Amino acid sequence: MFFLAWRAHERKGDSRFDDVKDKFGTFLLYWMVQAIWVFCISLPVIFVNASDKQVSSFSILDWIAIVGFFSAIMLEIIADIQKSMWVKAGRVGGFCNAGVWALSRHPNYAGEIIQWWCAFLFAYGSGSGVNDAQWWTSITSPLVTMQILLNTSGTGVLNANGKNLKRYYDKYPTEYSAYREATSILWPLPRGFYKYIPVFLKRSIFCEFKMYEYPDLTTESGNKAT
Repeated sequence: MFFLAWRAHERKGDSRFDDVKDKFGTFLLYWMVQAIWVFCISLPVIFVNASDKQVSSFSILDWIAIVGFFSAIMLEIIADIQKSMWVKAGRVGGFCNAGVWALSRHPNYAGEIIQWWCAFLFAYGSGSGVNDAQWWTSITSPLVTMQILLNTSGTGVLNANGKNLKRYYDKYPTEYSAYREATSILWPLPRGFYKYIPVFLKRSIFCEFKMYEYPDLTTESGNKAT
C-alpha cells in the first residue's frame, strides 16, 4: 500500500485509473472490487480472531507460516524497490532482470500470493482440524488473490504478458527470449534452472499458462514459445 502511494506520487498519478476517474460507475466498481479483495484476504485473520480455541504455543506449521509470510513480504518489498531503482536509472537493458527479477519474472506478485497462502496455513492452528469448514472458508484469501493477480485482465501477470510482450520481442528478441526461457514466470528459482523443468509442470504448478505467451512468436518447430 505504501509503495503504491509512493509510486503514484513519484509518477504524478496512477495510469491504471486515468481512463475511469471521470466515470462514476466504473470508478465505483473498481473501488468495490478492491474492498471485496481486502475483505477476502482478511478472512484468515478474521478466523483466527474469532476462534475460541486456546493456543499456548506455536506449532511447527505455525512457524513455517510465520517465516513464510514475512519472507514473502520482504520478497515483494525488495522486488518493488529494485524495479523502481531500475526505472529511475532509465530502464537499462529494456527489461528488469536484476536482483530478485533474475529469479522470477514477477517476484512482486509471487510475494503477494505466498503471503496469503501462509496466512491461510497459519489459521489452521486456530481451527478444529482439516474438517473445519470455517477454516476452509479462509482459503478464499489466497485463491481470490491468485485470481486477481493471474487471471484478471488489466492487471497482474495477465496484463504484463501475451500481446503486451510486443515491446520486448520487437526491441530485444534474443535477450528477452533467453530471459524468459531461463526465468520462472512466478515462483522464484535459481537462474537457469527453470529451462530444465518439464512443460507439464510449467503449465500447472509454475503457472506458465498458454495465455501468457506472446501470440505472434513461434519456435522453429512451429509451436508457440513458452
